[in-house]
Amino acid sequence: MMTDRQKKFLDFIEGFINDNGYSPSIREIAKGMGLSSTSSVKKMLDRLTDGGFLNRSNSIARGIDMPSKGIPVLGRIKAGVPVEAEENIEGYMKLDRLTIRSGGGFFLKVDGDSMKDEAILDGDYVLIKPSPVITHGQIGAFRVNGEVTLKTFRQDSEGIFLMPANEDFDPILIGEYDDFAVIGIMKMVMRMTEGGHNAFEPA
Repeated sequence: MMTDRQKKFLDFIEGFINDNGYSPSIREIAKGMGLSSTSSVKKMLDRLTDGGFLNRSNSIARGIDMPSKGIPVLGRIKAGVPVEAEENIEGYMKLDRLTIRSGGGFFLKVDGDSMKDEAILDGDYVLIKPSPVITHGQIGAFRVNGEVTLKTFRQDSEGIFLMPANEDFDPILIGEYDDFAVIGIMKMVMRMTEGGHNAFEPA
């Protein structure tokens, strides 16, 4: 059970992160809490970490963060021909925000092998950062006539193409009357290995 003093510490840390976009140092916490000793701050941080109220990393500066539920997994995305979008939350990827500061986003599970030459395989998870725009050569998630697909964006004098990374698949030409939108830019690929750490937790 959290004490009133612990809650005040957490409220200060969370408020500092929200206001500044980064975590407070131990000295900043001491100053904000009206304490002259940093050792008492360290002891409180240890208690909060042991209780699961904080995440801490000693390997980076300002290595304090609030625990998060995780990054949502919103179903599958076809690495092949486009398929109808599924946007129900299937679970969460439990990634430390100190390790990956996604700036928001969501994971989709890859279905198919049209991007295999970019080392994106069937069953992988791709982190998509929402964005309405994308530049030539970037890999992203796209909505084409109500369906979604993962491809490399190409734009030249001949038009807009969604390019596979597998010679068995044809590029998708976006026509003048197609309902086309960029969902977001791919920022990371995760692969679950048998016997390895599984960051996915079902909803």
